[in-house]
Amino acid sequence: MKWLVVLDPIESLIAGTDTSIALIDTARKKGIEVEVATIEKLFFEEYAAVLATDETGGEQMRPLRDYALILMRKEPPYDMAFHYATQLLSLSGALVVNNPAALRDFNEKLIVLPFKRFMPPTLVSADPNLLAHFIEQHEQCVVKALDSFQGRSVRKLDRADEQILLAATDGGRMPVMIQKFEERVYEGDKRVIMAGKHFLGAAMRRPKQGYHANFANSDALKTELTPREQEIVDVLGPWLVKQGIHFVGLDLIGEKLTEINTTCPTGIVQISELDGRPLAEEIVDYFITLTA
Repeated sequence: MKWLVVLDPIESLIAGTDTSIALIDTARKKGIEVEVATIEKLFFEEYAAVLATDETGGEQMRPLRDYALILMRKEPPYDMAFHYATQLLSLSGALVVNNPAALRDFNEKLIVLPFKRFMPPTLVSADPNLLAHFIEQHEQCVVKALDSFQGRSVRKLDRADEQILLAATDGGRMPVMIQKFEERVYEGDKRVIMAGKHFLGAAMRRPKQGYHANFANSDALKTELTPREQEIVDVLGPWLVKQGIHFVGLDLIGEKLTEINTTCPTGIVQISELDGRPLAEEIVDYFITLTA
């Protein structure tokens, strides 16, 4: 069996904590031949193909249809290069996880909107006046760009600041997401890992300072799902699988859903250490069932 993992340059990844490397190493231990490539190595000439690098470092041209599974693990941002890569992957004739059409259709911020009953009060708009009115209603809010990642654009607002809202929306031309600020973020942002419709594990990311919670600047703490969070998992799981989205990281603050990470969900190394379970092995085994 041969797999391809599309990702950032592998030398830029941190071996001890990176999810992609954990999955690659685990798959190879199971006898799967895993090759890797960056999105720049994808191309089309008569058919979709790739210049892939094998375990020895050798590079060869291979039709994408030759792979039993392609893992799309390129980290955000979702830009036009990422977009074009998903289009080439859609022509592959192979099983791609996550489905490239779903990656195009479902922005990681906007994908949560059909599940607003699980979310904090939320507005998506480019209109600074609408955004200002929302802040006046809910007082403390966070605003974030729709194409941001790792919390880089998240900004807390205690009042409607016209200049900040104009800058965030590029003068009222670019929509942003604004949500009521959840004070429980200081307790932590819960990352929940799912394979298909199955809950695999979770970690509470408690910020070391401020309110930005991610694995880079937070303490990862052992945690479990509350009944409300289990309900969220039970509702989202079948819907995600129906879209061809088989590997995600949900973000929850105070039992409220804030984001669904579909492009490059992370955290399996940290959760494995906290729970004493080999999440990489469980995920690889799940992927194997998809190819059976």
